[in-house]
Amino acid sequence: MGLPPLALGLVLSSALLHALWNVLLAGAAADKGAGTGKGFDVTIAGNAFGFVAWTPLALARWRVEDAAWGYLALSACFSVTYFLLLNVAYARAPVHAAYPIARGLAPVLLLLLTLPTGGFHAGAVLGVLVISGGIFLTSSGADRRSVLAAAPVAVSLTCYTYVASLGLRHADPATYFWLTMAPLVVVTCLARPGAIRSRFQPAPLVIGLGSFAAHGLALAAISLVSAAQVAAVAALRETGILFVIALTWCTARKPTRTAALGAGVIFAGVVILAVT
Repeated sequence: MGLPPLALGLVLSSALLHALWNVLLAGAAADKGAGTGKGFDVTIAGNAFGFVAWTPLALARWRVEDAAWGYLALSACFSVTYFLLLNVAYARAPVHAAYPIARGLAPVLLLLLTLPTGGFHAGAVLGVLVISGGIFLTSSGADRRSVLAAAPVAVSLTCYTYVASLGLRHADPATYFWLTMAPLVVVTCLARPGAIRSRFQPAPLVIGLGSFAAHGLALAAISLVSAAQVAAVAALRETGILFVIALTWCTARKPTRTAALGAGVIFAGVVILAVT
């Protein structure tokens, strides 16, 4: 794999934080008693809190070349799409089913997207097949509607990661992430101005801080590797799948044995992709 040790540490830390805030968000989105908009309100509030907390770092490390602005615009669009689709998916499927499908499929799509630069080798083929088998196991207990809800999340995540890997050549990771999140935060806060006031609670604050830290660490890791290693970084980040399974054992919506086994198979495929 040959990833720099710093990049490896950053991406594994990102995976843990990402799993934590997704479990918290999924719990909010699935709470029917609080209304169908609760998941969106929690996301809006969390993003606003995280954005404010991230601002000093983004400004202190400000570096944006002219060539970065086109990539920033595309990344901002995919960022909006990702968070909207994520809330829809969590409203329709339990996190232990939706998260492995969305996150496990993303490295496969990214590998296919970067095929012209990296080439297809036996290890990559094996990784794709193993991940596909894990996704099948994980989603076997979910209905087709749930699977279809999670798959678009993977597509938007893949597009964001690929575009960001190009844009980060021309901007600092902290600044890049802050700018791509700015349109999402502004638009959603204007659309639902009461979300921040109604969700000024510990959970949205933790979700926001965890979300921004997880994404920021992942972009920092991507900025440290070559274009051929981006798929490996994306794959390693999906170790969060196992963290999600572990965390959901502490909730009322425990994963089934099949879902847990499927997550383990996906993780095995992710490892194969990362080390080959």
